[in-house]
Amino acid sequence: MLKKFCGRLGGWFGYLVFALGLLLLFLWLLFPQEALPRLLVQYLNAAYPQLRWQIRSISLQFPEGLRLGGLEGYGVRETNKPWLRVDLLELRPDISGMWKIKRPRAGYRLLLAKGVVAGTLQLDDWHAGLQMDGTVAGVQLTECPLLARALDRELQGTLSATFKGLLPLTADQHGEIEASLTIDNGRLALRRPILTHRVLPFSQATVWLQRRGDVLRLEQGLVASELFNGQFSGDVGLLREPAAGRIDVTGTLQPRPEFFKGVSSGAVLRLIRTQLKDNLLPFRLSGDLQDPGIGFEEYSMLFQTLEKELR
Repeated sequence: MLKKFCGRLGGWFGYLVFALGLLLLFLWLLFPQEALPRLLVQYLNAAYPQLRWQIRSISLQFPEGLRLGGLEGYGVRETNKPWLRVDLLELRPDISGMWKIKRPRAGYRLLLAKGVVAGTLQLDDWHAGLQMDGTVAGVQLTECPLLARALDRELQGTLSATFKGLLPLTADQHGEIEASLTIDNGRLALRRPILTHRVLPFSQATVWLQRRGDVLRLEQGLVASELFNGQFSGDVGLLREPAAGRIDVTGTLQPRPEFFKGVSSGAVLRLIRTQLKDNLLPFRLSGDLQDPGIGFEEYSMLFQTLEKELR
């Protein structure tokens, strides 16, 4: 028994030393030649061709790990301001964790958009992908122009989240993610106005999402706004270009008086209020993710008539 245990222990230790030794040898050989930054930039440019990437600084120390400073992604034709900037990325091997689970494992931390993203990465099998989990705290959406540009509209708010998922490492793999998201003090510009409103302000929006392949499932969505309280769920079909995706979301709204601001007390408005009474207003958001349309189900004709009167 002791011999068997020592044999297993030696195998685990040998695997750990081999994995760490190979990683450190690889970095040690490349780092003095400044090949590592170049390889990382080449990988990012290939993985995200809509941006051109730069790395301002890089350092490697043991056991602190790898530190990247000023990781910036620029628009192809714009070089004055990055669309995405990571002020600091730290990747630190979890030696004790790898010893326990006998698999490569590391902690990571990103400082971006005045917030922090932190968590762990674990490689169970190269062909299975890279397991990840983490939290997001205090990320300012206005500091991430990439998202607003992809949706072609103003977007504000403070993002926080918890998540876990699978990062693909080969071309035939599909990413997976589960996350609980919250955006506080938000503001979203509307491509198509709803009644007199061209902007949707909200104090808080929350949603649970799950990605499987090219479909993002939204559940338990809640929105608290000065215009209404709402709930929603649905699907988003994902493509390589975010704005080219498709959305199909349904839900209900409980309008506040501000929702009908600017609408005169005409016959149509009275009819809507009479039919709603204490009921919730159903809606469907569908179409291109960049420019979806919204309808109010059985109340759609009444709202179309009301909007015509507002023109």
